[in-house]
Amino acid sequence: MYRSPSALLSVPAGPLAAVLAAAGHPARFQILRILLKGPLPVTELQDELGLSSPGQIYHHLKTLTAAGFVDQPERGVYRVQPKAIMPVLALAAVAVDVAGPALIEAVEAEQAG
Repeated sequence: MYRSPSALLSVPAGPLAAVLAAAGHPARFQILRILLKGPLPVTELQDELGLSSPGQIYHHLKTLTAAGFVDQPERGVYRVQPKAIMPVLALAAVAVDVAGPALIEAVEAEQAG
């Protein structure tokens, strides 16, 4: 769906910032990355993230759901909403583009151990 720059810039900053903040938390972005591979039950998501408390995951999933990134196709199973797949990938691309070489260097240093 095309949106003109003026239409995008006329959206109030608060709602835009809330959506960006939901995706901007490291644990929540990691949840999105995992769920891009396909729907998962909370227990598997918890194992994948290495978190000890399901409460932490539910807190993050609630935020991601409220922002429109995630939904529950069935009880206890979460997925990235189909309409949110490309926006999540676009956010990752934007982060890489904006941070540029510094982000790539940080990733390479982390991978090198």
